[in-house]
Amino acid sequence: MKILVYGVGALGSLLTHFLCKAGHDVTVVARSTYDELRDNGLVVVHHYQHKTTVDHPKVVREAPSDEQYDIVFSVMQAQQQLNVLDALSKVNTRLVVLVGNNLEADRCESYIREHAVSKRHILFGFQNSMGHREGGKAVTGGLPVTELVIGGLHSPGNSKAVSRIKKALKVKGYKVTEIDNMYSYYLSHVAELMPYCLMCYKTDYDLKKLSRKDIKKIVKASDECFDYLKSTGITPMPPKEDEYYKGGIKGYGMFVLYRIMSRTYLGTLCISDHCKNGIAEMIYVSRKFDEYRKSHPGKAMPVWDSLMKYLPSEE
Repeated sequence: MKILVYGVGALGSLLTHFLCKAGHDVTVVARSTYDELRDNGLVVVHHYQHKTTVDHPKVVREAPSDEQYDIVFSVMQAQQQLNVLDALSKVNTRLVVLVGNNLEADRCESYIREHAVSKRHILFGFQNSMGHREGGKAVTGGLPVTELVIGGLHSPGNSKAVSRIKKALKVKGYKVTEIDNMYSYYLSHVAELMPYCLMCYKTDYDLKKLSRKDIKKIVKASDECFDYLKSTGITPMPPKEDEYYKGGIKGYGMFVLYRIMSRTYLGTLCISDHCKNGIAEMIYVSRKFDEYRKSHPGKAMPVWDSLMKYLPSEE
């Protein structure tokens, strides 16, 4: 397949690696990293697999107007996605996939449909990996198998479009999982991620400073948020994800996982790196979630609200 990828940060680089590994004709749109990708290739350090890979996709500063692509992926921070909507509308393709936690996904979908130069399917996704770029390399970490959760925004994705994504990423070390409602998934991800990130800011990115009480607050804040979301009609995605923040065995397991993360490099890759490199995104997501709360009254979230004081200012 002929595939175009916007965004070669840690997540986009890993996705591009697997697309190249699958043998596709891959082109990446890069601006600030154009020279290093052209000269050195796409270098990915797979931290937990103890290996480094180098791929050589085509590198361009702008998407060619005379090329047709089977799939176009856009892998960016939420607020950055808005800046490429015009480009995504103009590129010649039948399938666009927006990957990332985007609380303005409705706006993105509407803009592309309104301005698209040709008819196309639009899917939304979230890749469960983490990392950062440094020294011309993407340093990534995650489970032995990287997962892309994918679907339509408020309903299952078009079956033919989903099948094309699965075919494109049918490669060892990667899997594609369908989900019924990506907007619910995005909100659920905010419920899980935001409290830990806020505590990361509290400790100035040193998660080893987190106490047992701090971890309990993180879990409690996520539990409050899931209860709030359910009170506004949102079903947790994946289904029953909220049970990991209640009491019992699942809740204790999540507490133990968070304690382990706070004391190992896993927490650095999953939380600290993201918080350092994504302050603008965290502020953006927080603002958009506040807007959601104002327009969708529901259950109170006192612990969640008490943690918001740790969010950095835009200055």
